[in-house]
Amino acid sequence: MLTLFGEEVIPEQLNAVGKSRAVKKPKVEEEKAPVQKIEKKAKKTKDIQLANKVQPAASDEEKQDILEGWDDQKQYYSIGEVANLFKVKTSNIRFWTKEFNMKVRTTRKGDRLYTPDQVREIRTIYHLVKEKKYTIGGARERLKTQKKVSEHTLDLRDSLLQLRNKLLTIRNQLT
Repeated sequence: MLTLFGEEVIPEQLNAVGKSRAVKKPKVEEEKAPVQKIEKKAKKTKDIQLANKVQPAASDEEKQDILEGWDDQKQYYSIGEVANLFKVKTSNIRFWTKEFNMKVRTTRKGDRLYTPDQVREIRTIYHLVKEKKYTIGGARERLKTQKKVSEHTLDLRDSLLQLRNKLLTIRNQLT
């Protein structure tokens, strides 16, 4: 049986409902299709593997640049600003806020607003979870026992890194 476009169709048996179904005969070009499909699949898996590849850990200079350029002159920061500051998704900030029982101000619209003190607390959480690789429970325990000590240590570390970078730039200018 030939169709309007010249394709040969072989009628199949009637199924239980009574409708007949037809199967197209594969053309010569369609026989090459499995090879092309395999090549496409291989390319997709390679792309997926590249996307899932673990990124190298950030260097100390990149880590200390997280709060560079941040000034605590504003009274409130939106969740998007805080997320951009730490280069994480807003869902991470929302999750940390919920898990660490932070009382965040919200607008009538439902937007979360963070004070500079809360941003510093999130920085401590970020340091423990992302840099020191603590679990959420471990970071929570650490914050309960040594909240002030860990914030002070983190501030001191950042100050020393900034001083080191300034000294390196002065040394490079002299040589």
